[in-house]
Amino acid sequence: MSIEITVGVIARNEEKNIYNTLKNILNQSFDQNSYEIVVVDGNSIDNTRDVAKNILKSSNVKYKVINEADYGFYGHCFARNLVIDNSDHNSKYIAYTDADCTVDKNWLNILFEAIKKSDDSVAGVGGPRLIAETKDKKELVINAFLTTYLASGGNPAFSKRNVKYVKSIANYNAMYKKTVISKFRYDDKLIMSDDNEINFRLRNAGYNFINVPNAMVWHHETNSIIQFATNMFHYGVNITNTVKKHKSFVTVNVPLTVVFIIYLIFLLPIYLLIGSIILIPLLLYLIFALAVLIEVGIKTRTIYSLLVLILLPIQHISYGLGVLWNLFLKRKI
Repeated sequence: MSIEITVGVIARNEEKNIYNTLKNILNQSFDQNSYEIVVVDGNSIDNTRDVAKNILKSSNVKYKVINEADYGFYGHCFARNLVIDNSDHNSKYIAYTDADCTVDKNWLNILFEAIKKSDDSVAGVGGPRLIAETKDKKELVINAFLTTYLASGGNPAFSKRNVKYVKSIANYNAMYKKTVISKFRYDDKLIMSDDNEINFRLRNAGYNFINVPNAMVWHHETNSIIQFATNMFHYGVNITNTVKKHKSFVTVNVPLTVVFIIYLIFLLPIYLLIGSIILIPLLLYLIFALAVLIEVGIKTRTIYSLLVLILLPIQHISYGLGVLWNLFLKRKI
């Protein structure tokens, strides 16, 4: 039986998570002779590649473990292209997840059945990003915060919602038609702006994406507030790369966070000039923060949910600074 699906796993310094990720991919209900695994490591300084090789070589699944540095470049986009380039020539579909994810045992089968039945207008299918089990309360709260309905703007990628079509599918839980994604490819120059940018181009070309809520993936998250802030800054930088390339890509998040930064900078002088009326947006922001706090508190049922009152402004300030830094200081995409 020939290979139907190539499962791409991109990783960097994930030795503590990748064993569990690969173990779950190897234990799929899908026929092991019908899929392969390509692990692309981002030049890790830990034992990520060795851990991956050790578990994969003990299985019956065809696999490759490669280091993106050996191919001359780096980044999420480059790594996902390496999955395509190193896939079996018979492979019809490219599935993606990340090394800090745990996939359901029926994950591949559910995505496969959904994409196999789709018409030619569909480029790919994807499922939700659910919260991975953890005993670390800070990781739990940060993960719950990122996946809140309010803070994410109702993003269907963060919950099992019954929506058929979505604007984009996140590449920690996605499957594409190989003929389509091979034609469009990820833009290596954008480094980390992988799924949002390629999905934007695919959508503009007339392709659709199907939401598959039962294709479940549980995602781990950092437990460090400093790392959380760093990640948000990088997200701001990377979304701006996509905006530079596609002016029509601008979403409300980009200008809104920039306005938020400017508002905070000039809050005191404007207050002294026109009085307390300038505090109305700040009051509305606090109400929003309390609403997010309540949602996270219901999800996590821990006193650590109070971290939301710190995480929310850190998220918006760090993201906004990333946008501003890329717009005004970084000249190249």
